[in-house]
This record gives sequence, C-alpha cells and structure tokens, in this order.
Amino acid sequence: MQVVVIPLIALLLFYLDTLINTMMPVTLFGQAFYFTSHLLLLYLLMLTVYKNPTIALILGIFFGLLSDVYLGTIYGIYTFSYIVFIIMMNQLFKVFYKDITVMIALMFMFVLLFESVFYIMYLTLTNTKMNIFVFLGTHGIPSSLMNLLLIVLIFPVILKTLERTYK
Repeated sequence: MQVVVIPLIALLLFYLDTLINTMMPVTLFGQAFYFTSHLLLLYLLMLTVYKNPTIALILGIFFGLLSDVYLGTIYGIYTFSYIVFIIMMNQLFKVFYKDITVMIALMFMFVLLFESVFYIMYLTLTNTKMNIFVFLGTHGIPSSLMNLLLIVLIFPVILKTLERTYK
C-alpha cells in the first residue's frame, strides 16, 4: 500500500505546487510579491525525518528531474537542491530530537534557503540585478510565510496519512 500512496501524495503535491505557483505574482500596493509554494520539498523533508530517507531521495531525484524539465529555466537546480536538502535534513535529525516544533522551524528555514539558492543561481547565471533586500521582501519572506501556513494546515494531514500507510 505504501508503495502506491507515498508517490501518489508526492504527485498530488507536485500538481498543487504548479497550480498555486501559476497564480503568481500577487500585486499588493503596486508591488509584485511571489508567494511560491514548495509543498513537494516539504513532503520530501517530512519523509526524510519520519519515514525513510532513501525513499525521499529516490522521489527527490525523480520529481527534481520532472521539475527541472517541466518548470525549470536552469536545469538541475531542483534535482540538486532536493538531494542536498534531503541529505542535510537527514543529518540534522541525527542530532536533533524528532520534535514537530524543530521540524517546522527547519522546514521554514529550508524554504528560505531553497528560495535563496534560486536567487544566487539567477544572479550568477543571468543578467538579474535584483538587490538582496528586494529579493527577501518580494520572494524569500513571502514564500517562507506562505509555506509556514501550508505546513501548519497540511502537515498534520500528511503525517496521519503516512502513519496509516506504514501500519
């Protein structure tokens, strides 16, 4: 059962990510804000901590390649980021206790780091001249806050679903 459910959840979250991200940017007070969702990344991080890092790594490679081909303008950034973040999360939770509060805080930081990786890559490889403070105000912090809200709303449901499939 878990062989089917875990990838299906990942596929559903990949679809939700693309659906939510097509509605961006949101213009508020004459400024464009990007509330980018990273549900798939959050799910892979949850799998890493609470279930199996190997499964998370396999799904990370598959969906990273899918994201790079389907969404990416810089090929390899999703795959590389997913792999590195899964490995980092696995190593961090060998040190930390598997507490939900620590997990949510780390997920929040990983989303901000994920957005920062995109900023650095675009800054390095393209002709982008966006200031770091503009990036944080329009991309980094809004995306992190939106994903924090999504973590609080979706995290318990996914965790219960995963617990049911592993019994």
